[in-house]
Amino acid sequence: MAEPLSGASREPIQTRDKASSSLHVGPLTVRAEAAEIAAFAREAGAPLDGTVPFTFPMRWFAHPEIRAAGKKLVDGEVWIPIHESQSFDYDRPLDADVDYRMSIEIIRELEPSRLILRAEIGDANPCLRAEMVLRIITTDAAETQA
Repeated sequence: MAEPLSGASREPIQTRDKASSSLHVGPLTVRAEAAEIAAFAREAGAPLDGTVPFTFPMRWFAHPEIRAAGKKLVDGEVWIPIHESQSFDYDRPLDADVDYRMSIEIIRELEPSRLILRAEIGDANPCLRAEMVLRIITTDAAETQA
């Protein structure tokens, strides 16, 4: 992944198998709006206490630039992403209504077929590192149109 926002180095979570390729996206500006936090907390069954739920940043992985990079790494195959895992390593909590910078490395593994998305989110200093693993299930184009 690119240099951490603070310049400090942290070891990323190691991939289980050799990656065939990767792409970097960002930095992107992301923000946890108070209204979005409340809606997310209600749906997730989290407390409505004004804090940012610790899983909230996973919403930012759906950013159009990140989705496009994932599609590019899968290289035109018809596929369905299956959520395999997610993890968070917080240095400090996120605040509502504050702009943060998010940089993402997307790694394509072939065996097993998956995308690993690793993000660092922060301002002048990192707030957290997050990882999401998506298993890639290839499918026939006719199946996805049914």
